[in-house]
Amino acid sequence: MGERPRTYKTEGIILRRRNLGEADSIFTVFAEREGKFDAIAKGVRKARSRMRGHLEPLTRTRMMLARGRSLDVFTQAETVNPYRGLRENLERSASAIYCAELVDRFAAEHQELPGLYELILEVFDALEAGAPEQVVRYFEQHLLAQMGYEVQLDACAVCGTRLAEEEALLSASAGGLVDYGCRVVAGSGRVVSVRAIKVLRYARGASIEAFAGIRIDRELAHELQAALADLVRYVLDREVNSGRFVAQVTALESRHAPERESAYNEEPNPATS
Repeated sequence: MGERPRTYKTEGIILRRRNLGEADSIFTVFAEREGKFDAIAKGVRKARSRMRGHLEPLTRTRMMLARGRSLDVFTQAETVNPYRGLRENLERSASAIYCAELVDRFAAEHQELPGLYELILEVFDALEAGAPEQVVRYFEQHLLAQMGYEVQLDACAVCGTRLAEEEALLSASAGGLVDYGCRVVAGSGRVVSVRAIKVLRYARGASIEAFAGIRIDRELAHELQAALADLVRYVLDREVNSGRFVAQVTALESRHAPERESAYNEEPNPATS
């Protein structure tokens, strides 16, 4: 086998940055082929740096890198999509930061995850276009599925019996919904409503655009957020740092705004059908 080329081109989302010294920064990138990796941009914080502004967190960037002993080094960077509308809106920015952190937590170094790359582009594009915050629930659910933790929604996760149309226990340890007779065996969990179950089932096969178009009231939105947060927390075995920030921003926005109309064409509501 030949040696890997000393330089390579890729395209990815900048997940986060860490400053190093007086002018350098280390960026965590998530790319379609290379997966997640860290690379250093030397002198990027200097006013005359040509890469300054192209390597901002939440930016989709085309880049060239040189392989280094410990960290690869950025040699060129060009913005593909700055997601300016996303980053300039507090609520959308908080949601995007949360999604970026989830990718950072779930993805292993240099693990090729093309499906997850497409998924984060979908949610960033949707948020940029004005989709409601519920698309983050879509992202969480599909992220779990792609990483091997798909939620069992049709049959009891303990005994396999087809679920009746009634509220059920959502058990992270069992891997999904549990019927009434198996709750003791499943242990801890959260009882979720029929409406929430229908929305979760709809999200499984819908496009993100279709999911963004359904009407979800605040009570149901809160229920879905709490349920999926339980699942994410269980899999990661830790709290997501940006989760609390998102909750605070969402609470602030909801106190000062009426029920929000979706910018997408409204789809039939699975929660009421």
